[in-house]
Amino acid sequence: MMILPSLASADQMNLQSEIEKVRFIGNLHFDIEDGNFVPNITFGLKTIKCASEICRDMKKDAHLMVTDPEVYIEPLASCGFEKVAFHWESAPYPSRLIEKIHKYRMQAGIAINPRTQIGEIEDWLERVEYILLMSSEPDGAGEQFQRSVLKKAARIREECSWIPIIVDGGVNKSNYAELVDAGVSGVVLGRAIFQADNVSELVKELLKNQKTS
Repeated sequence: MMILPSLASADQMNLQSEIEKVRFIGNLHFDIEDGNFVPNITFGLKTIKCASEICRDMKKDAHLMVTDPEVYIEPLASCGFEKVAFHWESAPYPSRLIEKIHKYRMQAGIAINPRTQIGEIEDWLERVEYILLMSSEPDGAGEQFQRSVLKKAARIREECSWIPIIVDGGVNKSNYAELVDAGVSGVVLGRAIFQADNVSELVKELLKNQKTS
């Protein structure tokens, strides 16, 4: 299972050293929040560009928690992103978004909030490369993990076994194995990884649990 460190949970005053801390993992996840679609604000495009220069050798994906995701597509492509997930709840014209992401040779993903039901997006899954399931409310209740995501993941795995599933929100050591068992393809780790005393040991422990689960 892929481990995707979320740069939004890093020490924002020391992004370069924080990126170095997780460089060995090979992946970096950008939660881009605009203060409108969700209450928080994370990165502007200038910061994204600077961070992308530091992590050229890493695979970068973006999770757009914004009201107007279309304006981010071209800039993210120019920064070398490989994947972009937009929120179903902020996409009145999803076809246009998916086509634009593909136009810039990136993989498209659909992200959904905990309250959104899988049935709303089932007809669209054949048009995208992955799905991102929010397992907590953004900035809500300490971003506590909502176990209902396990049922969602299991349903997708049963009905659409071909599509990769990424889970984002409140993921940590205590629920990692359950997500593996649910057939999840990747997890976003924020505070769990950037606040760890030893990131390397944490990753080794997760991968060990993955093999034994």
